[in-house]
This record gives sequence, structure tokens and C-alpha cells, in this order.
Amino acid sequence: MELTCEQLAAMAATIGLNLPAADAENVRLRLSALLTEMEGIERELGAEMDRTEPVPPVYPHEPS
Repeated sequence: MELTCEQLAAMAATIGLNLPAADAENVRLRLSALLTEMEGIERELGAEMDRTEPVPPVYPHEPS
């Protein structure tokens, strides 16, 4: 997935991220590469991923 500079700016603005213009191209290239790899994983494992429960981000604490 090849992101445009406008798409990157919109994504950054959505989460309130101030992305310096000097860093924008590097971030765009890296994020595009990451999203491209994620698309490949989704094509290969998509059905399996849909059957797997996600890992919760925070585990419950044991009662004291």
C-alpha cells in the first residue's frame, strides 16, 4: 500500500500527531512498507486470523 503525503498528513492529524515536514517522507516510506507487509500477511493468514481471539492488551490482576 503506497501512501500519499496527503494520506499520511490526514492520518497524523487524526491522532493529533505533529509530524515535522523534514520527517514526513521517511515516515511515509516506512509506514507504506509496513502496510504492504501487513497486506501480504492478511492474504496468507486472513482466514486463520479471523478465527483467532486477540490477546487482551492488559491481563486481569489476580485477587489480593
